[in-house]
Amino acid sequence: MMNLLAVDDELINLMIIEESLGDKGYSITKASDGEEALRILNTSESQFHAIILDRLMPKMDGIELLKKIKKTEKLRDIPVIFQTALSSVSDMTEGLDAGAFYYLTKPYSRALLVRIVQTAVEHYIKLSRAKEDLHKGMGALRLMNSGVFKIKTIRESHELAPLLANACPDPERVLTGIMEILNNAIEHGNLNISYQEKSELHDTDKLMDEIYRRLEKPEYKDKFVEVVFQRNSDHIEIQVKDMGNGFDWEKFLSIQAMTKNAFKTHGRGIFMAKKLSFDDLTYRNEGRIAIIRIDLTPKTSNLLTDFQE
Repeated sequence: MMNLLAVDDELINLMIIEESLGDKGYSITKASDGEEALRILNTSESQFHAIILDRLMPKMDGIELLKKIKKTEKLRDIPVIFQTALSSVSDMTEGLDAGAFYYLTKPYSRALLVRIVQTAVEHYIKLSRAKEDLHKGMGALRLMNSGVFKIKTIRESHELAPLLANACPDPERVLTGIMEILNNAIEHGNLNISYQEKSELHDTDKLMDEIYRRLEKPEYKDKFVEVVFQRNSDHIEIQVKDMGNGFDWEKFLSIQAMTKNAFKTHGRGIFMAKKLSFDDLTYRNEGRIAIIRIDLTPKTSNLLTDFQE
């Protein structure tokens, strides 16, 4: 059973969430404000797989609660879905800077709510499994100065990501971003799954089936992603090179892409990776080579000020 926490001061909104998700295999715990939600999160024995959070509430609003969640080690990985009537660039940027990853603008369709929640829960489960590998005696990898790896499948990317993360000074910070870049190189690069195709496959829950199908096709089965790890005096550089057709990477790293895709199940992964996991992310060779930079003395980042500079 997947456990969700729904937080809203409007009873009708909580009823809609419960009616939409209750018969989809989710157990819904409800809270009427941020203070009640925080008490539940701190005392509940249940493991929550996602939080659906209203932004405007009395006592403690959504932003304040979100910041407290992200500062609490046992809670910070839980994906938070903001449901809000505030949809300006500054509002969304403030939410992302606080740690939100998904947005629903009121009023929203029940079908969209289900898709977003499914994606959030899948993200949480995938990240939880990868983090288990961070604590399996791979600490010595921080002594690694260089390495070259070749992967073909999503499974191999999930095996490599914890290894690379363990070679970095803050493994949990970079893990999600590395997974995103590796998966992107396989799905969109080598297997040529377009943004629109991924949207449709997400909606029909057939993405992994299509990935497996393409991996067996003659035009794709021999393609691989090359990953080069290099430790320098002041930073780590990870190059991820695919064998695809390239893409308009600058568009997906823009603030416009972030706000456009904030209400969708995908499309902002590399943006979030750059802002939350890495100190820099850029691309070469028309998008076929991702260049990740991780400073050995990491700096804090603010989404809003970064884009105002």
